[in-house]
Amino acid sequence: MSRETVDGHRIRYYRPEDRSGIRKVCAETGFLGEPIDPLFEDRELFADFLTSPYTDAEPGCCLVLETSEGRIVGYILGSRSSWRHHAYLLWRFPGWLLRAVFGYFFSYGADSRAYLRWLLFRGKRETPPTPAHGVHFHINLLPEVRGLRVGKALFDTFLDRMAELGEKSVFGQVVVKEDRRTERMFARFGFQMTARSEVSKFQKKQSEPVYLCTLVQARDRTPPRRSPRLLLSLHDFHPGSRAQIEDQLEFCLSRCPGHVSILVIPQHHHGVRVESCSESLKFLGQCQEQGHDLAIHGFYHDRKGLPKRSWWWTQFYTQNEAEFFSLPIDEAEGRIRDAREIWRREGWRANGFVAPGWLYPRPLEKSLGDMGFTYTCTLRDLVHLPSGKRDRAWAGAYSLRSPWRRGLARLWHPIWREMWGGKPVVRLSLHPRDLEVPFVRKQLGVFLEELSGQGYSSHSYADHVQS
Repeated sequence: MSRETVDGHRIRYYRPEDRSGIRKVCAETGFLGEPIDPLFEDRELFADFLTSPYTDAEPGCCLVLETSEGRIVGYILGSRSSWRHHAYLLWRFPGWLLRAVFGYFFSYGADSRAYLRWLLFRGKRETPPTPAHGVHFHINLLPEVRGLRVGKALFDTFLDRMAELGEKSVFGQVVVKEDRRTERMFARFGFQMTARSEVSKFQKKQSEPVYLCTLVQARDRTPPRRSPRLLLSLHDFHPGSRAQIEDQLEFCLSRCPGHVSILVIPQHHHGVRVESCSESLKFLGQCQEQGHDLAIHGFYHDRKGLPKRSWWWTQFYTQNEAEFFSLPIDEAEGRIRDAREIWRREGWRANGFVAPGWLYPRPLEKSLGDMGFTYTCTLRDLVHLPSGKRDRAWAGAYSLRSPWRRGLARLWHPIWREMWGGKPVVRLSLHPRDLEVPFVRKQLGVFLEELSGQGYSSHSYADHVQS
């Protein structure tokens, strides 16, 4: 999903910084669409119980609705895994219980105590049954956006995402009054009401009956199957690696034709800047004309002048090349802007940013989206910016810096190939010296030819996120 604008609002995927905004919307709509306070005064406990099993346990299934100023006015949260959902509830329940017991005896008013008694003695009995299988969703909208097209767009986006993940059924439970939200109304949106139960927790606050309904939508929205694709990225282009990248480009595309992402380092290890090398500029310009994607790959690709931080990530994993690991956001943004200026001067399209070692502070994703980038990557995911959608595709990469690493690489490739080499989207990431190792050249040659024979074609990251 790209950033979708409907009625002046945006729909995007959940980010950790959205947690407080979602909880606020939950509390503001908890009493039949109105603030929960008259029924239960502990907003924090109420919102935590209803939203955190989704945002904390399965954040990839959560969408938010925000205004053009970035204020959250609605959300839809999903759970594809009942065991994960219930495991989270069991883990958090002792803390919730202690808070509720303390409040009941020492701070809550009469209405809040009555609400807790309902939860304890009647809540489960008055909750209608739900399907054994399917995706459970929880949705809330502030009054200002109810009845607008954006509410339906939010839900349709959620359904489309679940279909991409192979889910064919979703269900939820909605509180309704007797005089509105009839079964016929739900049917217009493709829902079937499978169960309904009157709930007594609103009796003192509401004269008319209130019901909790189970709604199920079993509709196959699976998108048409597209041809399998190889996401091919060639890392660490700089003037010193140009010949190696040229060899990789010819080697790979002669076996599995298409396009690639070339990850360009503006000034490798504080040395020669890429824009100072005419041969590099000519090659990269030709690559863009041929439809390849030129991604910004850090700026220096080293940690010169930066603290060592984590030994594992900065020394062992990347040998002091994790430039954006724990880098302050303002400094990271400055380096990216400087790199993008080079792209602007050379007339290159800056679709994506990939941090060295795929290591960067998570809040940087929002900044990248705001800057207009369409994607970034982690080792496991391709991240669509600024929507936040994450495609799970573990990068097939080699680590060849020492004899013992090369030994492990011989074993890792078959394991990765077994786990990820047959997926609809296969992701392969090469570094400049990879094809200089004979067994790697042989392994990759066979693998690429097999992929091509199975109908795969090579795609750049930019191609993938735009299609």
